[in-house]
Amino acid sequence: MRTQAALRAISQVSRMVTRARFLGSLVTIIGSLGLAGCTLPDAGVDVSGDLKLLYAPFSLNNPPRYWQVHQAHDTIPAPLSWEDKDGRIALAARPGMGAFEIGRRTNVIVLASPFLSFDWQFNNAAQVGDVELVLGFRRQAQGSWTESDLGSGKPTMDQEVRIAVGQYSVRYGEWQHEYFDLATLYRRYWPDSPADEVRLVWIGLVSGKDHVAHENSVTHLTHILLSR
Repeated sequence: MRTQAALRAISQVSRMVTRARFLGSLVTIIGSLGLAGCTLPDAGVDVSGDLKLLYAPFSLNNPPRYWQVHQAHDTIPAPLSWEDKDGRIALAARPGMGAFEIGRRTNVIVLASPFLSFDWQFNNAAQVGDVELVLGFRRQAQGSWTESDLGSGKPTMDQEVRIAVGQYSVRYGEWQHEYFDLATLYRRYWPDSPADEVRLVWIGLVSGKDHVAHENSVTHLTHILLSR
């Protein structure tokens, strides 16, 4: 009798442990689904609220996921390269050596008021607009992302802003800091467009199209940051 009672007790404990493990797994799965529904994995602002770009070098010939790079490969130096500039890892853009485009897809709700900032520096041959910052926007209801949005390359965009990098009053060789409120920037260009479902889906840098850059022109860019 005592043996049977002991076996029944062991069986009951085993069922309790199994049930506890199942509930724990269920909670973990639900939590993971909740996080997945909030952001595009690896392509949106992270848990801390920041998305860092151009903080560390990566292969320009084989860029990481969500990045896209196009440039001529038959020039020396290349239009785009990494350099250690004043103790910073910076992207050296030489539009006079050929057209280029480098960018990263994102998934940022504009009305969440993320802030975009970056640092830049001219050499003595660079001009305002040799390099342009490209911001791509798309109207997308929350939760309607598909698997195609997780792919590589430039996403589909409904609206695009091109901003000339540089200031006419700045001397070459001095680091400058640019800062944008994306919600304010969007309203400036599209004041009558509803912004409740607008997302920033692309951040890029391209060679300017309004003039031909000097072949010795160099614009250094670093620390592109999306923050809340």
